Amino acid sequence: MTQAHFKQSPTCEHCALSRNCTENAEQIGYKNNIPVLTHKIYHRGDKLFCAGDAFNALYIMRSGSAKACISSVNAEEQIVEFCFPGDLIGADGFAQRKHAQTITFLETSSVCYISLNSVNALLASSELGRQQLLSNMSKSLLVQQQQTMSFHCMTSSQRLAAFLLDLSARLAERGLSSHQLTLSMTRIDIANYLGMAIETISRLLTNMQQQGLIEVQRRQVTLLDIPQLQLMSNVESANDSGLLISQNSALLHATAHSTHAMLQ
Repeated sequence: MTQAHFKQSPTCEHCALSRNCTENAEQIGYKNNIPVLTHKIYHRGDKLFCAGDAFNALYIMRSGSAKACISSVNAEEQIVEFCFPGDLIGADGFAQRKHAQTITFLETSSVCYISLNSVNALLASSELGRQQLLSNMSKSLLVQQQQTMSFHCMTSSQRLAAFLLDLSARLAERGLSSHQLTLSMTRIDIANYLGMAIETISRLLTNMQQQGLIEVQRRQVTLLDIPQLQLMSNVESANDSGLLISQNSALLHATAHSTHAMLQ
């Protein structure tokens, strides 16, 4: 499906590169005879790509959700990120021209596919495209860095509170309710991501519900007291934290270097 048949979805407004694929497709794609965008539907358990696969495209989550995993030397799976509509996927392949992560879908989902040829054309033709790509890559790297820091600096309850608040913020960015969360991932996935036992996750969720902070009904979680959860997580926002701003600047520099290398 080329750009001519692509229909904009509600999530396109929050996508890393949507303005380019929907507004500049004629001058970028048609002029260079390069399909700018296609999209495909996947089902729960399907894999977008696996660690070791050749890096030949970037992807943008259009609907649904997925988990990004890496494997240890003992073949143990570690979830490093959850992906939601608008998120860029596949940038892990820039370094060695092959993917370091495995992407598995958590529910019926669709992704937009942008070949490396199209990415190169986009980056060469659009300053906005370059900035959006770098910004999205930086955010992804920062999330993973914050996850690593949380393992060393946060208690279990702080990690879980921060996780729920992060999901809340990502929903709010997309114009959705920041209080009503539908967890597409299992409790086991959450425990893996946060570096905790499944029993600890269940106990903490029960404690938070008893304290009136949240309400849990199967995979539906309602945040009843976001200010108190923020106090519990003890996490400063990126706007207020000089440390996170400096880290973000460093990550932008690193991603800019990677993108420049790709274009050589």
